[in-house]
Amino acid sequence: MRTDTIRSLSRRLTVLIYFAVVLLPVALFGYDGPWVGGGNISIRGKAPFPSKFTPGTFKDFDEWFADRVGLRYPLIYAGTELHIGLLHRPLDRHILFGRDNWMFWTDDQETVPATMADSRGKLRFTPPELTRIDAQLRTSRDQFAACGIPGVIIIAPNKQSLYGEFLINADAGSPPTRLDTLMNALSGPAKAMIIDPRAMMRAAKLSHAPLHLYNKTESHWNALGAFYGYVAIISSLTRMTPIARHELTSLDHYRVYSRRYPGGDMAVRVLFSPWRFADDDVLVEPKLPIPGLEVIQVAHEHTLYRNPQGKGRLVLFGDSFAHAVMPFLAQHFNEVHRFTGEVFDGSIIAAYRPAAVVLLMVERYANRLLRPPIKLAQMCESAAQ
Repeated sequence: MRTDTIRSLSRRLTVLIYFAVVLLPVALFGYDGPWVGGGNISIRGKAPFPSKFTPGTFKDFDEWFADRVGLRYPLIYAGTELHIGLLHRPLDRHILFGRDNWMFWTDDQETVPATMADSRGKLRFTPPELTRIDAQLRTSRDQFAACGIPGVIIIAPNKQSLYGEFLINADAGSPPTRLDTLMNALSGPAKAMIIDPRAMMRAAKLSHAPLHLYNKTESHWNALGAFYGYVAIISSLTRMTPIARHELTSLDHYRVYSRRYPGGDMAVRVLFSPWRFADDDVLVEPKLPIPGLEVIQVAHEHTLYRNPQGKGRLVLFGDSFAHAVMPFLAQHFNEVHRFTGEVFDGSIIAAYRPAAVVLLMVERYANRLLRPPIKLAQMCESAAQ
């Protein structure tokens, strides 16, 4: 066979192989293939096919198609093997790898790549922002007092606020964070609205070692960390109103233990790497469970815990850190209504006339304090009991 013929066939064969490789996932449309890693990965549900034509239909179709490309699990696994297994770098730039398998989510809102500006003392509210936060907190406090309803804001610590030694040089000391400077700048009435559990949780961190209050590969606190957040909430509310069964804030009523698990949300849901990073989950379970406790998903952003043994209603606005706190709070109240939200909503408070109101946010989203409450003036309006 002549040389030019061989070259011609080789060029065509290369093109054919290229398109075969590129189009293989499309040819296997709808077939995910076997998962060959250390465990099943957990990702969001597949996007549905667009039901109607809108300006966002092409984007919706793209998500639907991408979720059904064949062999996506093996392709995801290959990507994690390359980036995490070989190059030792996270697939998501919100995450920073610390020492000893510790992972940290960016503490500067959604800034990527993660530079941990707050942990390095480089993140601050401006003087006008501090003035604005102080004024809004004082206004909220006055409105709650006028309605006779206790209201507080708890700021759940960033993981690095408790376990910063696995992120930065512990010998150099930890610089003041944005929350430190905020608490120092607030007036007395404004500061009274804020629950800052960091000091209590740092003490608990030492007393519970080697158990942790945050899992290495999780962006949220674990059940033990949530327990101390709950204790801080009940302790604060007790100073303003009677709370049933306050004795349950003692850890003597619970069983605390740890167990190996595939990993937290950063390892499994973001990095698709179950069992790749050694980690333990810490659990806190009541020694005497609540009889008759109901959990009702009222709506996508509204969860109800109903306890026939409790007294009064609690309304909690919060982010994803609220999930682990709810079972503890439900021990004290007849109803605990959790609404996904970033600020107080006076119309919701008026609708339920609760015995107390809590807003929970994680430290990295403390900038939400800049947002004004919603319809706070409606809070005292009469509502269904």
